[in-house]
Amino acid sequence: GTMALIIILSVFNGLETMVSAIFNKFDPDIKVTAAEGKTFIADTSRLKLLAKVNGLSCYSLTIEENALLKYGDRQFIASIKGVDDNYAMVTNIDSAMWEGDFILRSDKGRPFAIPGIGVAQYLGIRVNFITPLNIFFPRKTGSTNINSEDAFNKKFIFPSGIFQVEKEYDSKYVYIPIEFARELTEIYDGVSSIEIRFSEKANPGGVQKNITKIFDKGFIVQNR
Repeated sequence: GTMALIIILSVFNGLETMVSAIFNKFDPDIKVTAAEGKTFIADTSRLKLLAKVNGLSCYSLTIEENALLKYGDRQFIASIKGVDDNYAMVTNIDSAMWEGDFILRSDKGRPFAIPGIGVAQYLGIRVNFITPLNIFFPRKTGSTNINSEDAFNKKFIFPSGIFQVEKEYDSKYVYIPIEFARELTEIYDGVSSIEIRFSEKANPGGVQKNITKIFDKGFIVQNR
């Protein structure tokens, strides 16, 4: 009985460590979202206060929307996640690459996409292929005719890498530069979330409390 108990506890301890390692690559320490609606304005005054919070290492602005992907003859509905240059520092997504690298843009500013392995396998995407990934998103002031190309914003982009974290994420997300996402979705001022990383010696509860004071009414501040 003692041996069985030790084995069971050891298994659960190992599972906890494994699950924590998986989700640490995708989920930030703190995520700020709007209490109502999809997006909110990340005004400069709040961001300045956020940057001064003791125990905060860095933060990233993101835009997340569902879009139609087309690669060759295949189509797929996925969540495009526009992120800024700080995102790889906020999460550890760059350590979860199955192929290629987590590069949002080239030295000359050319944008790149990083799909999950589930999305890539369904569409047949590989980093060294020359076929572009086309992304379609409904225009805010487009035609009501769903068969008309005028009803959608369309942009193409090439992949720089493919990530692999967990099946749910791998089959859902495609990372793109936030500027590319703004042009595609026409969300020029708003963000879907502010994702935050603690410093190494931070007090998680204290940091979250201070962030909640900055983003009080109208916001949801969640830890991992």
